[in-house]
Amino acid sequence: MSRSFDVAGSADLAGSADLAGSADLVAAAVGGPEPAARGRRWAWLLVVGWLVQAGLRAWLSRAQTVPLAIPDESAYLIAARVFAGGAPANFSYSTLYPAGYPLLITPVFWFTHNPVTVYRAVLLGINAPISALVMPLGYVAGRRLGLERAWAFGVAMVAALLPAALFYSQYAMTDAIYPVLVLAWLLAVHSWLTARSLRGQYFAAVGSALLAGYSYAVHSRGAVMVAGFLLVGVVAAWRRLVPRATALAALVALCLPLGAARLLNHHLSSVMYPSGARTLAGEALIRLRTVHGVVFVLEMAAGQLWRFVLDGWGVAGLGLAAAVFVIFRRSVRDEVRIMAALAAGVTLVTAVISPAALPPDQPQAWASGRYLDGLLVVFFLVGAAVLLRSAPRRVLIYAACVVPPTLLAAIVVFTYAGGSVPTSGFGAGFVFAEPAVLTQDWTTANVLLATVVALILLAAVVGVMLAARRLGGPGWLRRGRVVVLAGLGAVSLVASLQMTSNISQASVPAQERNVTALISGTGLRPGQHLAIGTGLSWQTWMPQAYEVWWAPLEFFNASLGAPPPADATVVEVAWPAGRPAAMSWPQGPGAGWKVVLENPVNGWVAWRR
Repeated sequence: MSRSFDVAGSADLAGSADLAGSADLVAAAVGGPEPAARGRRWAWLLVVGWLVQAGLRAWLSRAQTVPLAIPDESAYLIAARVFAGGAPANFSYSTLYPAGYPLLITPVFWFTHNPVTVYRAVLLGINAPISALVMPLGYVAGRRLGLERAWAFGVAMVAALLPAALFYSQYAMTDAIYPVLVLAWLLAVHSWLTARSLRGQYFAAVGSALLAGYSYAVHSRGAVMVAGFLLVGVVAAWRRLVPRATALAALVALCLPLGAARLLNHHLSSVMYPSGARTLAGEALIRLRTVHGVVFVLEMAAGQLWRFVLDGWGVAGLGLAAAVFVIFRRSVRDEVRIMAALAAGVTLVTAVISPAALPPDQPQAWASGRYLDGLLVVFFLVGAAVLLRSAPRRVLIYAACVVPPTLLAAIVVFTYAGGSVPTSGFGAGFVFAEPAVLTQDWTTANVLLATVVALILLAAVVGVMLAARRLGGPGWLRRGRVVVLAGLGAVSLVASLQMTSNISQASVPAQERNVTALISGTGLRPGQHLAIGTGLSWQTWMPQAYEVWWAPLEFFNASLGAPPPADATVVEVAWPAGRPAAMSWPQGPGAGWKVVLENPVNGWVAWRR
C-alpha cells in the first residue's frame, strides 16, 4: 500500500496504513475474518456507496429536461452534437468551450437526437455515475491520509455530499466531473511518488499525465494543473524521487491529450466560431496590463478564496491551512511536502487566474465557488482527516489560521460588492448559492453573516472534537467523530436540496416555455428552418439552437428591414415592451406571415410563413 500523507500532523500518521494491515492479521489470528474477505466486503461497500451517491444525483436531476445554465450547457451539448456529425450553431465572439467534456457525452447522440432524451441521458447516465466517483476516490484519499477504513468511508460519503461535488452534476457542464478529475489526478501523482514497484510507478506516471492533460481538455483551468504537474515532474526527477524514465514516459503521455485537445478545439472553432472566439487568455492579459487591473484581479482572487472557505463549511479552509504548514515542516517526507505544495499551489494560482480570465459580461462570477470546486473537495477531505486524527493543539492552530484571512477576504468582498449579494433568480442563485444557504436568504445574502455562519460551523466541529478528546476514552472519541461527520453531512445534504429546489427546479418551467414551446407551438419540424431576428437575447436563442437539432439557426437584421432567409419557415423576433405582438416585426413581415406564438416572459414572438 502506498505510504500515507502526513498532513494531519500526527507522528504516527505515516505508518497508519501498515498498522491497519496489522490489525487485519491480528483479527484473523483470533478467529476474525480473513484480510482478503474483509477487503472484498469493503470493496462491495464502496460499490454500494457509489450507487447511493449516483442514485442521489439522478434523483435530484429527475425534473430537468432542458438546459438551464446558458450558454455553457448549450455550447457543450451542441459541440457534442457536432462531434457526432450533427448540426452546428454559430457561437462566434463568445468563449470557446473546450472539447474534453463534449467528447465524453458525444456517444449519447449516436442513439438519439431528441433534445430532452439526450439531456436526461447526459445527466442520469453520464454525470451521475461519474460525479459519484468522488465517493470511492475520497475513500482512497482518506486511507492515504491515515484514516481507518470506517472513518475513511464516512469522510468520503460526506465529502461526496458537498454542493461542490454534488450540485453541478445536475447540469451538462464540466463542473459535474471536475472534482473527480482533480481528486483522481492528485491520487495518481501521489502513487507515482510512492509506488513500490517500477511497473506501478510507470502506470501512475502515465495515468497522472493523462488525467492532467484531459483536465486541460475539459476546462482552461486545467492549464494550472498541467503546469503544476510539469513542475512536480522536474523536481521529482531532479531529486531522484522517481526514476527519470518514468518522468519521460509521463511527458510523452501528457502530449497525447494536449495534442488531441488542440486538434478538437480547432475543429470546434472552425465549425461553431466561424467569426472567431473570445479567448480567456486575452481577457486575462487585458486586465493584467495595468496596476488597477492587477489590484482588481487580486480583489477577485480574495472573493474566490472567501467562497473556498464558505463553500467547504470552514473545513476545506482547515485542510488548506494544514497543507501550508506541511510545506514548511522539514520533518515531513519529501513526497508529502510535494503533494501539499502541489495542491495548495494549484488552489492559489487558480484563485488568481480564473477570475482574471472572466469575460466582462460575467460580473458576478468574481466570487463564484465553481472554479475551485475540485480543490475544495480535496481540502475538505484533508480538513476532515485533520479533525478526526490530529492533536487538539494542531487543530486549534490550523483553525486559528483560517479565521483572519477569511475575515479579511470578507472585508474585501464587502468593499467590492457591498454588504449583500443577490441570490434571487437563476443567475444570481447559481453563483451565490452557498451564501444563500448559510444565511437562509434566497433574495439577498449578507456577506458578513454568511462569513460568520461558516466560521461558527468550523468552530462547532472543532469544539466537538476537542471536547471528545478532553473527555477521554475511545468511546467519546468515536462519538465525537460520528457527530462531526453526521453534522457536516446533514448540512451538505440540506444545502444541496435547497439549491436544487430554489435554483434548478424553480427554473425549469420558464426554460421549458422558452425552448420546447417553440417547437410545439409553431409546428416546426425537421426539414424546416428557424430564423432569428437580430436583437433577440442570446439567453433565448442559444438553448433553442440546441432544441432545433436538425439544422443551424439562421440570423437576419429584422430591425433594419432585412428580409428573412428564403428558406425560413418560422421567424423569431424580440418583443419590445409595450407593443402588441403584431408590431414586434418593425418593418413588417410581408405577405404570408402570421403570429403563431407569443412568449411575454422571455420577450419574443414567433411568426410562421
